[in-house]
Amino acid sequence: MRLASWLPLRHPLGLALLVATGLALAALPACSCNSTTGGTPDCTGGVDNDGDGYGQGCPAGPDCDDFDPGLNTDCCSAGVYQGCPCNPTVDSQIPCFDGPPAVSGTPPCQRGVRSCNPASNLWDACIGQVLPQLEVCNGVDDNCDGTVDEGVQSTCGNCLPGCDQSGVDTDPFPCQQQNPAITCDGVGTDPNGDLVLDSSTIENHYLWIANDHEGTVTKLDTRTGREVARYASVTHARVVNHTGNNFPAWNAGTAGGGYASNRPSRTAVDFYGDVWVTNRAPDAQPTITKILNAPADCMDHDGNGMIDTSRDVNGDGVINPADPAEFFAEADECIKFTVVVGAVNSWQARAIAIDAGSEVEGQRNPGNVWVGMFTEQAFYQIDGETGALLQRVPATGRFQDSLGVSVNPYGAAIDGQGRLWAPSNCCGGAYLLRIDTTANPATFGRTSMTSGGGSYGVTVDLMDRVWLGGWPPNVVYRYTPATDTWTTATVASAGWGVRGVGIDTRGNVWGAVHGTGAGYPGSRLARIDAATATQTGLWDMPGQTTPTGAGVDFDGHVWAINQTTSTASRLHIDSATGEPTPHPTTGNIVDTFPVGLHPYTYSDFTGLGLRTVTRPSGEYLVPIQGCANNAQATWTEVSWTSTEPPGTDVTVYVRAGDDLATLNQAPLYGPWQVSPADLTQPPGPVPPARYLLLIIRLTSQDRESTPIVHSYNVAWSCPGDVPG
Repeated sequence: MRLASWLPLRHPLGLALLVATGLALAALPACSCNSTTGGTPDCTGGVDNDGDGYGQGCPAGPDCDDFDPGLNTDCCSAGVYQGCPCNPTVDSQIPCFDGPPAVSGTPPCQRGVRSCNPASNLWDACIGQVLPQLEVCNGVDDNCDGTVDEGVQSTCGNCLPGCDQSGVDTDPFPCQQQNPAITCDGVGTDPNGDLVLDSSTIENHYLWIANDHEGTVTKLDTRTGREVARYASVTHARVVNHTGNNFPAWNAGTAGGGYASNRPSRTAVDFYGDVWVTNRAPDAQPTITKILNAPADCMDHDGNGMIDTSRDVNGDGVINPADPAEFFAEADECIKFTVVVGAVNSWQARAIAIDAGSEVEGQRNPGNVWVGMFTEQAFYQIDGETGALLQRVPATGRFQDSLGVSVNPYGAAIDGQGRLWAPSNCCGGAYLLRIDTTANPATFGRTSMTSGGGSYGVTVDLMDRVWLGGWPPNVVYRYTPATDTWTTATVASAGWGVRGVGIDTRGNVWGAVHGTGAGYPGSRLARIDAATATQTGLWDMPGQTTPTGAGVDFDGHVWAINQTTSTASRLHIDSATGEPTPHPTTGNIVDTFPVGLHPYTYSDFTGLGLRTVTRPSGEYLVPIQGCANNAQATWTEVSWTSTEPPGTDVTVYVRAGDDLATLNQAPLYGPWQVSPADLTQPPGPVPPARYLLLIIRLTSQDRESTPIVHSYNVAWSCPGDVPG
């Protein structure tokens, strides 16, 4: 089974599987304004809401009004529909609703507005309407009939699976669209309704930007472009100091303006969406800091009954560091800790990457952090959960002691085989360092750059090829470890240079490009085909300067981090064609949003590299209620059927607890890799509880194949049950 669903849309390894997500009564096709006579075949395999034989996917064709059986191909004679003629000098805007008129005012359904397009003299789509949907168990009247969750609740009388049985057999696996209580993170369904890896479902829609001149980190919503939080890049309140070095108070940030002594730069997002930021700290103590993504994971350290953390209080889309309601500085309770690491020296913590980690019974596995010390010429591996030191590489000195040449790590990326790759120095480095992150003590070596030129940002593509931004030249370099060969790709034109680089899941590498002259003018994103190492596109970010970073979010849009203008620019990518296209809300191909002062990030600031290259995996999470009378259930067994090609795995974990709100924080039991899993035996026993959180994890080592889960079943007993 090729892992087509993991690689969305057009990737050289295959085409994405179309995921069945249920039928929505929305997005009706435009009116064709033609008449049709004769018999109408029955609609098979399509959507025909009014039973006239016409509809989406029907043999007879689309239906211009699928709620009126008397209208199908000639709607314009009966009213105003999308695509019907209008006169812009007379017509402007009118109220509209493409659903059944009787429910147009029943919440959540609402009318929209349709405009006459002066360019085409045709009515546009109905904007702002909310149409009825199929009823989903979510506490909302989705079909707008005045009744909530009718016909879709479980036998528990709520939206949780369970009470008499819980499982999936021949039916498709439900995801959030069918039941919001279920989480599909990196998994979806194939045409048979079975569970497979699917990166398009990853619920991580933030990017993390280090604001160099401010000593802060910006958290930006990639879908809205709004800054949702801003954090200090260090905290003295919670420190992990395994080096014994002093971490003085003057090593604090000065958020709000000016040069902060910590000078944060690279960020790396772990498997759970939490972020690590490096603090280069020139001539001060270098550190790395972990910031938690979900406030539910943060701790109430001051005991005031709430999580004191940054948020956009006034809703303007920008965090004000001078507003204590929006910015908590080092006291922010979502800053987990700061780790003191490395020697005091000049411009130390330059490189950061997260490895695949290792599965430990009953523990989370966010991946471990590798931080490279530029002047010290060493890497430190830090436990991603505790901040503890795992190893220093080299253990006894600089890389040059064993390599015979100086290697100053400037960035880092880890491939699917666990190899860390780091360019040496900046803007002319001649070496690429390699560390085996799967070993302790780790082995390491280097390869010489035969292409000449410079080096800056680093990334690894889906075929484990290493890419370097060639600053100052207008090139990117590709190193292929399998053949030990270097390839040069020229981008933009003379007078431009490539800084940060990032990958997408379509087989492209993206480079941040700006001028090499005074003031580093301009901001561009260059697209390079990873297979052929040729440029296939170049787009301007209007009005922006000095892009240092290029990255791709989980929706496929490409971002440039503009250092001089203190902004982040989004190049909107069409999900079907893979080409830049106007955003449906803003109408712009490029949108730009403000961030903190002097952003300087060109690492894996969205986490896409980790989730698609270093550790491709996904999880299916189902909360289950055992007993209808709220009694504690005795959880006995989980069974499943699956197909696991070589290099893939299906693993089951569970959590058990009596509080649904904190179920995802209950103790973790597992892993079980062979069905059936006896929950009464090690790595259990799972204690009696009202609820069980079932976690099915799918992983792939080669990113070409996906495991397939065909079915699962959970067994339990309740007080008073009669055996047999």
